[in-house]
Amino acid sequence: MPKDSDRRPKYLTPEEELNIYIKEDEDFLDAKVIKEVVKEEVIKERKLVSKVATPRLEEEEMEPLKRETPVVVGTLFDRLNFLKERIDEVNSAMELRKSIHQEITSDIYADIKEKEEIERRLTDIDDKRNFRMDISLLRRELRTEKVRFWKDLLELRTELRELLEQHQTESKIVGIFKGLDGGGP
Repeated sequence: MPKDSDRRPKYLTPEEELNIYIKEDEDFLDAKVIKEVVKEEVIKERKLVSKVATPRLEEEEMEPLKRETPVVVGTLFDRLNFLKERIDEVNSAMELRKSIHQEITSDIYADIKEKEEIERRLTDIDDKRNFRMDISLLRRELRTEKVRFWKDLLELRTELRELLEQHQTESKIVGIFKGLDGGGP
């Protein structure tokens, strides 16, 4: 029958605790293996993997569209044709900006959905935190794109309104001259 002293767990004495030291092994770049060497030549290895968070992306400042309508020089009929062309250009630019906006937002929504699905399957808290940070950055990018889209459309609509007003004015003037002259070109 074993003695009571054999059943009890064996604790280290203060001298044995002082003889324990930690030695770092630099063989691994992304992980450090720490070896604890005890006086009795028992080696315990523990692998420490350091996690690095994704750095925040600084948002570059984007200027809204700054379009200047060129001054139209020429006859009334030339000006009228030019204004029609400019109106068509602005309308096509608006349609192009809308399609670009839809592409960007659908890509961002797809990235958010993918990262959320991956994040649900993760168990490591650091990885989850990194994915949540990525998701919040994507949402911020989505909000920024919506604001840029609104600013660009506002600028294009303002220019379109000015062109339509000029076209309407020029059309009235051309109508007056057509009535006096009995026709035009």
